[in-house]
Amino acid sequence: MKLENTVVVIPPPYTDGSGEVVYPEAIEFKDLNVTYTDNPTNKYVSASIKDIPTTVTLLSGDEYDAAGDYTQEFIEGKLRERFGDDPGKYLRSLFPKTLEEDPNGPGSILTNMIKSLGIKSSSSCSCRRHALEMNEKGPDWCEQNIPTIVNWLKDESKKRNLPFVETVGKMMVNRAIAKSRKLNAT
Repeated sequence: MKLENTVVVIPPPYTDGSGEVVYPEAIEFKDLNVTYTDNPTNKYVSASIKDIPTTVTLLSGDEYDAAGDYTQEFIEGKLRERFGDDPGKYLRSLFPKTLEEDPNGPGSILTNMIKSLGIKSSSSCSCRRHALEMNEKGPDWCEQNIPTIVNWLKDESKKRNLPFVETVGKMMVNRAIAKSRKLNAT
């Protein structure tokens, strides 16, 4: 699929297996290598773009039924609609969020505080998802939802059979929020 202009996408930084933060090289797109998948059983058409980790659903459900026999041009048009005015921004949004993107977010700060105690998130815990939610919603939301966040910590402690002191959990959450505000104010 030919693009009108060259698009440069910088994937988000991430931490590798050794604990080092990796800053991926920018990806330059002059055209997109797209594979379209039609799944009539589940009523959807999706697009997979080379070098982009997330698949894009272009048609589903009633819209899939209404499209009937469609052409490649029609489906490419659907993908172009998704791009909006900024294809680079849209393509960048298809990469998973990382804590390294927002090191001053309250979730990232809380994660690092917990990590400094020797507790690391695992692939089976919801820690990363909760930290990303905290970053996305920001310090004000976190402050309004301290009991929720403390319960997340408490639940995870129970799963790992770790002791949990609610006042310490609350203090850590408050500290992460305050530090995030301070770092983001400069």
